[in-house]
Amino acid sequence: MSSLALTIAGVMSGFILLLWWHHASFLRQCQVQITQCHATTGARELLPKPDTSFPSLLAPILLSLFVLALSVGVYSLTGRFSGWDTGKPDVHTDYLVAADITRGRQAIEQNPDDEIALLALAQSYAAGGMYLEAVTTLDQLLILQGEQAELLGMKATALYYRDGRTIAPDTGIVIARALALHREELQTRLLLATDAYLSGDYAGAIRHWQILLENRTQPFNRAGIHNAISKAQSKLDPDTNTEATIKK
Repeated sequence: MSSLALTIAGVMSGFILLLWWHHASFLRQCQVQITQCHATTGARELLPKPDTSFPSLLAPILLSLFVLALSVGVYSLTGRFSGWDTGKPDVHTDYLVAADITRGRQAIEQNPDDEIALLALAQSYAAGGMYLEAVTTLDQLLILQGEQAELLGMKATALYYRDGRTIAPDTGIVIARALALHREELQTRLLLATDAYLSGDYAGAIRHWQILLENRTQPFNRAGIHNAISKAQSKLDPDTNTEATIKK
């Protein structure tokens, strides 16, 4: 039995025991009050005799069954505790992304050389975490359009995540080709900055972001890049932070 099932059973048992204890306490209190009333009045024959029998079980039984039925009903609509402590990441693609991928595949089947459809399909693959398929699709697009910095940056990013956020040698080659065509290429510089930041190389991340800010041909959130630079600078030691600010 899973730990969550044991926890639920414990909570339910405690609640039901509290319910029974409260019911028994209420009956005892009523009996005490009736006994005291008998002791202080002379008309004993007119008052009900204290109930010394075993407390009625009907009320707590019905309440306990109601609590159990309500809990089972709510649980059946909301969850599955059987797999709570053995859960695995959801590897299924979001249904909207899956629909985009399906439409993209159908478009490519009808027209394999449709460059717009290939680009959209590659982006859908990447959004769905299907990085190997994204790389394959981008390779098809590169064959049709020739080497373009933006496509190479997208391919490098897909390779990076395909390899578990690692810049492998083949990814490094793609990065070099992209930067040779466009020094400030958006996807490539974002990739290099992200990898540097995650590796703790904050000065390197700042350098890549600052180069990206020189890009005047691709739209991106410049305020977000400035915020990222400020956050990275705050993580540098005072001497390195001063040096990075001077270079900027």
